[in-house]
Amino acid sequence: MTTMTIHVEDDFAEALRAHARRVGTSVNRAVKEMLSPLLGIAKPGTSESDNPYMKFCGILRKGEADRLRESVAEQRAIDAEMWK
Repeated sequence: MTTMTIHVEDDFAEALRAHARRVGTSVNRAVKEMLSPLLGIAKPGTSESDNPYMKFCGILRKGEADRLRESVAEQRAIDAEMWK
């Protein structure tokens, strides 16, 4: 995989960030999904993966990770009575 840097105007960068927030993805993924069809690499409307759950992998909005940890904390607790 190659890393690329592009120089864009501030309004372009903010529009790109806003788009990524709207679709619930990273800026990196949003750029790849927009450019892939133009370059003939992917069909329009497809994402990096055909797996419908990939969009949820590794993406948590601010504060969601803490809420997730809190919601599963009870499930992670070991019940000492159960293991006697």
